[in-house]
Amino acid sequence: MQGPEFTRPRPESIEVLWRASSATITTILRRKGITKVWIPVKPLVPGMKTVGPAVTVRSVPGREDIAPLAYQPGTLFPGHPDDAIEACQPGDVLVHDGLGFTHQGLFGDLLTLRLKSRGAAGLVSDMAIRDAPHQPERELPIFCRGTASPGGTVYNVDFNVPIGCGGTLVCPGDVVVGDDDGVAVIPRALVDEVVEAVIYHEELEVYLRKLLAEGAELRGVYPPSAETERHFREWRDEQRRK
Repeated sequence: MQGPEFTRPRPESIEVLWRASSATITTILRRKGITKVWIPVKPLVPGMKTVGPAVTVRSVPGREDIAPLAYQPGTLFPGHPDDAIEACQPGDVLVHDGLGFTHQGLFGDLLTLRLKSRGAAGLVSDMAIRDAPHQPERELPIFCRGTASPGGTVYNVDFNVPIGCGGTLVCPGDVVVGDDDGVAVIPRALVDEVVEAVIYHEELEVYLRKLLAEGAELRGVYPPSAETERHFREWRDEQRRK
């Protein structure tokens, strides 16, 4: 099943989110009362980062009697996530509900090559991936459950629909931020609020570093007290008037 298209965030918003860590994003969302936004997968290569709106794909377990249909035209049980890959626009991140499988991998050398050629900003898969020796050549940030030699036996039945990835809800158009800590999911409707909070956080940290460099004690500065934040807002307004 194909879900509806969605509107991508403004490029300026994505640019701001590139400056934020997944830890910062989860902290911002927790303050808004939203905690179920972390996907416990790791980058294939340490230091990888990805940010972008999610194109989602959902897999279901394979079954031997259906296997002959997996690569037939028009099948309801596609063996490859072709439609989801082709739905990706430059800057999108493909997010895959891989059922948590670690004994097989769906995405390997050729699928990630096509994903890279589509201009995708990354792949997040709740599954192992294959052909690990070739993946660094792709320069495609990949977040997954690890690596596996056997190919995937799953069927990729839905794309651009809400999915569960690592036990976390991801809806098409949600923005994912992945780094060495895992992947944070920003609900699509909250992207603008989170961007504003990231900018506020960055400016606050500049102010806190200034206080510490001037000899201030940690207490009341980190974490900042209500009074420190009030002084920060006054300082920020003054800086903006200059």
